[in-house]
Amino acid sequence: MNIKDYINQVYDYNYWANKRYFAVAEGLTEEQLHKMQGHSWGDVHAMFVHMMSSEWVWLERWNGRSPKGHFKKEDFPTLVSVKEQAGHIETEMREFIEKQTEESLQAVVTYNNFSGETFRVPLWQMLMHVANHETHHRGELAAMYALMNVPHPEEEVIQYFLNLSGQKKF
Repeated sequence: MNIKDYINQVYDYNYWANKRYFAVAEGLTEEQLHKMQGHSWGDVHAMFVHMMSSEWVWLERWNGRSPKGHFKKEDFPTLVSVKEQAGHIETEMREFIEKQTEESLQAVVTYNNFSGETFRVPLWQMLMHVANHETHHRGELAAMYALMNVPHPEEEVIQYFLNLSGQKKF
């Protein structure tokens, strides 16, 4: 398998898993959605804002821009607004990946972080970082859901592959 096919598969899984966790969030009460639980971004709503914001930040960097920070939770006050913006970002990400070649995925990209530090990393590694970052935060969402006794789906990559192959539907 080449790197581009692998990256596409990783992002297909990533968005499959994110949508499953978002579906759980859509069933939460406002109190549950905004309940501070001590995880990295505090509450379920803020976690989803952070996840979509991180994707946007990296897309901006890959397009030669250097954002100064993440989206603010207040800019996306409802789960509907988060879902809408996340959908736009997913479309942009998929379009960006589609334009890549094996060579461009291996190419080193220079970017500046929020502190102004400059780094040089192959594009494929940054793409993998974004997907891994979202896996990390889905783990935090799973913990939040569990603490609220809210049923949530398994989203490990094997479930995605079993679903994709038709062996088991999730």
